[in-house]
Amino acid sequence: MGSLHQLAKIFGATLAAILCVSLLSAPAQAAARPSTPNRFTGYAFDTCVAPANNTMDAWNLSSPYAVVGIYTSGNSRYCDEDKQPYLSPAWVRRQAAKGWRFLPIHVGYQAPCFASNSKNKMSYDVQVARRQGNADANEATKQAAHYGFAKKNAVYLDIEWYPRSNSKCDRSVLAFIDAFVARAHKNGYKVGLYSSASAAITSVDALRHGGNTTYNYPDQMWFAWTNQKANTDGRPYLQNTYWRADRLHQYHNNVAVSFAGHNINIDKNMLKVGGGSKAPKEQKACGKSATLKRYRTMKPGRIGDDVRLLQCLLRRAGHKTKVTGRWNHSTSRSLKAYRASKGWSKKPQGGKQVWTSLLSQGSAPLVLKRGRAGDSVYRLQRSLRAAGQRVDVTGVYDFRTAAAVQAYRKRFGLPGYQTADRKVWDLLQRGRA
Repeated sequence: MGSLHQLAKIFGATLAAILCVSLLSAPAQAAARPSTPNRFTGYAFDTCVAPANNTMDAWNLSSPYAVVGIYTSGNSRYCDEDKQPYLSPAWVRRQAAKGWRFLPIHVGYQAPCFASNSKNKMSYDVQVARRQGNADANEATKQAAHYGFAKKNAVYLDIEWYPRSNSKCDRSVLAFIDAFVARAHKNGYKVGLYSSASAAITSVDALRHGGNTTYNYPDQMWFAWTNQKANTDGRPYLQNTYWRADRLHQYHNNVAVSFAGHNINIDKNMLKVGGGSKAPKEQKACGKSATLKRYRTMKPGRIGDDVRLLQCLLRRAGHKTKVTGRWNHSTSRSLKAYRASKGWSKKPQGGKQVWTSLLSQGSAPLVLKRGRAGDSVYRLQRSLRAAGQRVDVTGVYDFRTAAAVQAYRKRFGLPGYQTADRKVWDLLQRGRA
């Protein structure tokens, strides 16, 4: 895919207690349904042939990628089902259960002036091109459903580079896209338009800037511009007026990448869709925020919100502690019992070790990485802060969180990935600070 990568392949080139407990909630991985990115800021890769399960698992743990592009439909695919040893609805379900999200790509009719001998080209006749767009949209959404993507997900229409200077050709492409988007919307799906930044992306953006209000515009713009800059700034091709919160940038094409000893030839992408990754409102712990600027050492005689939080966390851990904000006898008793349960000394005192352990208690997500958001990320960030890492508690797994996780992993002898897996959670829950 892409003006360099997929173009070559198309032609045949080589390939309270309850409130406190809510702090721990995390979506069940096994219950995940295949989905396209929604409210996401982060990295994606696409590759011609869907990788084997063991490669996907290795990349899930070790790479920054949370989204994968897969070729699901289209008469111009080089990577159709006959060349896909792994891609199937079962493969998609398995990856979804591991936390992956997807870009289902449709490579159908190409521009009538597309530089190839392929018969799969749009007609120069605009009305015929519209009929072809309708047919392709029906195929794309039908195949998306076949692979498990329910309505309200997106399908991604791939229009490879063509010379916009050919105005007749450009008109056919615009008509085709208009019909494709209208039919896909009617079928219940969103549409992302993939093309070279200087081709269909520029044409559609110019049409919208020209004030055409009857055109059926794509929901997302995925522009191929191999400037090797991992951002979503498409200028001068795609202005910042529209689709600012729904952009995908394919910034490096046809590059060999290896993680954990597994090599894949990929296109690299940076995404900001749905407005970008957003965290839900922070859950309270016994009516108070569990996020503190500093988790100080606790001992008898202390009073304040941090004492209240400590009492709340001890209560959540199953100890009968009165939540008052004042250190009392039950606080000492419960803290001694908690320390004993961890194999620590029974002194009624708690510093980094106690805070890190208490704040991280709960179910351990399989993998957290850049772009994830929610209660599990809040819990991870609080735990890392208590352990001494510099990290903002935002509920969004951003680059600062990734750096903090990487530093924490290295400190305790884990591979220097930027992802938080169950080994990281085990260290945190054991109070390693």
